[in-house]
Amino acid sequence: MRIGLLSSLTLALGALLCNQAQASSDDSCYPHWTLLKKNLDSCSSLPFLNPGNDSRVNLRLLLADSGALPLTPKALDADNLDEGYGAVPFPVFRLQPASGPEDASTSQTPQDTDLNGRLESLQVVRETPQAAGDAFLSGEGSRCRSNSDASAQAFVDQLIAADLPASERQALAQSRVKLLAACGWDSAQLTSLLPTDLQTPLGKGFATYLQAAGDFYSGRFSEAGAAFATLKDSPNAWLKETALYLNARTLLNSAQQNAFDEYGMPALEHVDKSTLQQAETAFDAYLQTYPQGAYAASAKGLLRRVHWLDGNPEKLAADYAWQMTQAKEGQRNLSLDELVEEVDTKLLMVNRSPVGTPLLLAVNDLMWMREQGEGQLTRDALQQQKAVFAEQPALYDYLQAAFALYVDQDPDAALKHLPSELPGNLDYLAFSQQTLRGLALEAKNDASGAQALWLQLLPLAKQPLQREQLELALAMHYERNQQLAKVFAADSPIQSPQVRFILLRHVADAELLRQQIGQAADPVERNTAQFVLLYKDLLRGQYAAFASDLKALPANAPEDKLGYSLGYVYSNGQSLQLFQWNGKEAGSGYVCPSIAETAAALEKDGKSPQGLNCLGEFILRNGLDGMPLDSQPDKQSLGGTPSAFKGEPFSRLEGYKQVIGNSKAPRDDRAYALYRAINCFASSGNNRCGGKDVEPAVRKAWFRQLKGTFADTQWGKSQQYYW
Repeated sequence: MRIGLLSSLTLALGALLCNQAQASSDDSCYPHWTLLKKNLDSCSSLPFLNPGNDSRVNLRLLLADSGALPLTPKALDADNLDEGYGAVPFPVFRLQPASGPEDASTSQTPQDTDLNGRLESLQVVRETPQAAGDAFLSGEGSRCRSNSDASAQAFVDQLIAADLPASERQALAQSRVKLLAACGWDSAQLTSLLPTDLQTPLGKGFATYLQAAGDFYSGRFSEAGAAFATLKDSPNAWLKETALYLNARTLLNSAQQNAFDEYGMPALEHVDKSTLQQAETAFDAYLQTYPQGAYAASAKGLLRRVHWLDGNPEKLAADYAWQMTQAKEGQRNLSLDELVEEVDTKLLMVNRSPVGTPLLLAVNDLMWMREQGEGQLTRDALQQQKAVFAEQPALYDYLQAAFALYVDQDPDAALKHLPSELPGNLDYLAFSQQTLRGLALEAKNDASGAQALWLQLLPLAKQPLQREQLELALAMHYERNQQLAKVFAADSPIQSPQVRFILLRHVADAELLRQQIGQAADPVERNTAQFVLLYKDLLRGQYAAFASDLKALPANAPEDKLGYSLGYVYSNGQSLQLFQWNGKEAGSGYVCPSIAETAAALEKDGKSPQGLNCLGEFILRNGLDGMPLDSQPDKQSLGGTPSAFKGEPFSRLEGYKQVIGNSKAPRDDRAYALYRAINCFASSGNNRCGGKDVEPAVRKAWFRQLKGTFADTQWGKSQQYYW
């Protein structure tokens, strides 16, 4: 019999915390393309130990090195690509199994059992098609979960094996089946469900067990405990062992019954500590008596719960360490993936004091190194942990190096704690050491040393995600040292598509873009380079270059839309056919020629009123306001260095301002510029057209000018408001 103890809302809380760790302000994750992060960036973890990683990622890296839980990242899917991800950085859920974690009490389902076949052999009729305990949702906790087909079959199997009269065996099996119908009964109802005509001591022992189980499901823990206690000397081995185990579970349920509110939220100060201590003693007694018993894995797992309820991080950390590094598969009541999630919510995220378990202390230390972390780690505190890491000196040295780089910002001190020679095997700790070494060299502006290290590490990177991180590191190095051409050289080791896309759209100059149009092996990269070149030619005032580069675009330009390669997130993106816009889609009664003709007009006269307005129409009608190519990543991120492309991005608001201020501009052109400039702020008052904002008083003056001087134009007649 397996009786679920977990509160459903406690599990829901854990799921909520997990989701919050993944979520940004709009409930989605997006990557942050940088290696050196001093604060939690849970949407952008990296395959080396660092403070910015989600704590579950750092734990998984250490578990991968121990051989307990190999790192098996899920392949990138369409959603990942639409969010802008490449292989690295990655959100934590890419390391989680495809199916969500389930409560351990759901590991057996009706499909795993043959209860009906057993009952048929005993000529017992089953009236309830589904057991009450099998009706719970996955992950939903209740002590009634074990009132299931699986536990009923275990009981019936014992009846079949026991030396009992056929009539008693049948009566007891019938009673057990009746108990499947519900999760609680008052005392009189429960008594009516139990057999009364039992003569043998063994039959009465099985009936006592059913009475105790019914009281347990009904929440009468005192009665259940007393009944289970009477079976401790039963001559039946199953009853004796099961009763000893269930007595401990009953004490645990009794201790925690006031520790959760109506929504299942924990209030650990309401735990009955005296009864909780009795439960711990009882579980220890069971494990000493039955170290390989049928319920040993469950008992070890429930001791974890005891230590959590008791607020004892030291014992809880030891529990998790044993489960994750020593226990074999059959000795755990949860999978390792589930344990990673549980230790994060139950210990790592709430713990504020060092524990004596190096595996979990290392993860906590990295969390405490964050600039904005609670209970921030000090150097003295780290020095006091040396004895904990006595058997893992390399890990302790790494933590000291990380502290020097992330907290003290002293790369020279960090290097003193890191091996200077490359290892033969790059496990994740060794990879972390070398990554930190490279970051320290970058921080102290040792460009040649850092570049050499990244290149030396590439052929050694065999573990999942290591090479992708090294490509990112090397790309950032080349970018920041004005060697961008090396990223796109024919023999470049940097093949990660997203890394190349980011540099093309944000940093590359016109010549490099033209080079990639001609030589890129990936057709998406070729088309991306061509789009970026034409867009920046046009929107950065390089009109002659635009006319020349446009000749390379075939008449039947590809209609496939480029999305994530241009920086679009969850959007259809744009195709190269954009640059064949013929002006016919211009609305509001304002007539424009093709974009090629508009560019030609602006080449002749950069202040051409129609040219400026029509370039604005091109942007407006094609949804190019806020286009990703017009933004720049922060300075610490890939693509964050100044663009090598000449010219400043065009803003249609600034174009309208030029026309408005041009007293020689044709009347319709000025009226339309006023109309469009005013509507840049519709209807929220926020500027949607780029450029410098203008005060409401200026917008009011534009409105009065449109409604006065240009009142007879269609735009003067149609405009009703300003914002």
